[in-house]
Amino acid sequence: MACIIEKDSASVHPVIWPAINSPRSRFNPRPVSIQPMPGEEVIDKQQAVEGERARQAELARCRQDAFQEGVKHGHEEALNEIKKANDRLAHTLRDLIALKRRLRTEAETDVVKLSLAIAKRILHRELNADPDSIQGVVYAGLQKLQNREITLVRICPSALDSVRAALEKAGVMPAISIMPDPKLRNGDIIFETSLGNLDASIETQLLEVERGFADRLGIAC
Repeated sequence: MACIIEKDSASVHPVIWPAINSPRSRFNPRPVSIQPMPGEEVIDKQQAVEGERARQAELARCRQDAFQEGVKHGHEEALNEIKKANDRLAHTLRDLIALKRRLRTEAETDVVKLSLAIAKRILHRELNADPDSIQGVVYAGLQKLQNREITLVRICPSALDSVRAALEKAGVMPAISIMPDPKLRNGDIIFETSLGNLDASIETQLLEVERGFADRLGIAC
């Protein structure tokens, strides 16, 4: 350690060193207030602002990602619901089409049955009112048989005279025999030929008409 020796002894004062055990000799530092360096406070504020901006940006990004995920999930759910609704609608339309066809078929069937029932009633009423109307049935049977050899005609006893007159007008008498059959009803007539029998009765012809309508409508008689 360097020292300076004063020449003037009067100005020299003794240095009093504290004792070792003195309280002042112990290390008792005073609180020190550290002041920031110029510019450090500005840097800290900028860092805090940038950190807050980064945090807000990250929060916004998370919100946007969550929103996009929700939109995607909602879109998928909406598509599934639309698909289910379309499937239900298609199934309902198929049921309606099938119902429409069934109702139309049933209505057409009812109309056919009603028409045949009316025709049957009218024909029988005509036969009862005018026995000669059986001649139309005889002519229809002869047209179906055409050139076949007729050997016998079986009819209802009450229609004997009308059938004989019809055969005479057709020019096939007396080659054809007529036999009254008590088992037959008014309007029934059976033609017997060498190749088989023809039932030209009104009931039989109406059944053929009904079968024709049934085949056309695709239903069972």
